[in-house]
Amino acid sequence: MSNGILDIDTASRLKGFYFRTRSSVRGQKSGIHKSLYRGISPDFMEYKEYNKGDELKQVDWRLYGRHDRLYVKKYEDEVNLSWCILLDKSASMDYGDEGSNKLSFSKKLSATLAYLLLRQGDSVGLSCYSGLDSEIIPPRSGNSSIMPIVDKLENITPEGETALRKPLLEALEIYKSSATFVLVSDFLMEPQELRESLQLLRASKKDVTLFHVLHPDETEFGFEGSVEFLDMESDAKVIVDTASIRHTYIKRVREFIDELKNMCHEFECRYVFTRSDASVEEPLIEIADK
Repeated sequence: MSNGILDIDTASRLKGFYFRTRSSVRGQKSGIHKSLYRGISPDFMEYKEYNKGDELKQVDWRLYGRHDRLYVKKYEDEVNLSWCILLDKSASMDYGDEGSNKLSFSKKLSATLAYLLLRQGDSVGLSCYSGLDSEIIPPRSGNSSIMPIVDKLENITPEGETALRKPLLEALEIYKSSATFVLVSDFLMEPQELRESLQLLRASKKDVTLFHVLHPDETEFGFEGSVEFLDMESDAKVIVDTASIRHTYIKRVREFIDELKNMCHEFECRYVFTRSDASVEEPLIEIADK
């Protein structure tokens, strides 16, 4: 297991912390999560990938037709709290050198959070997405479930634009029960698309946490002289005099961050801002309980 992807030191320091949903959940075996159920018989809750020995009568053939994979239904008495980590793998996430690259930071954040969630007994799935495609690992529980997540994170390639709606709809097909969705992205997208995505999640009664990852260059604009900037998603180029636009740029970035915060407040989502040169421990602490 690569220490570059999974921050074992941070996981060890957070050993006494727990990650809880803010609303009631349906899982019976969660222990640390409040349950909605009081002796009610099991109901269908979500899907898991088919494994040898699962009953074929529980296979959802509709999903098989869409995803070319077999999924079986899980029921309420089999389910702990589920988490879906959606990681933006668009081209803009590949900005920054070693030690500050947005995608590298986001992969480490996602892997470490997944490890901690699995250790507390929850189930975790992963979706790595861009405007070109999305790759979904369905929710699984157990400590060994970290391996497919780490393997996927180690092998993703940044490409395409930031496009959230389609991968979100695909993930919602899998997560039928109460679940917490964790979005890890720079959110360099049209605000209206993000608004519609958050609205969809809340309408689906999902808890939502946003990790907003930006590089220090994107917040401080520490460039000097005339600089040619390249749009990493469209390949458009522009040459600017950095001194003449610095004040306006920084003002717009602050407005952008405030807009995301207000949007999250409106839809009752947790918002965590983090720089890509920070320790992953800092944003994780913000959503953890002792």
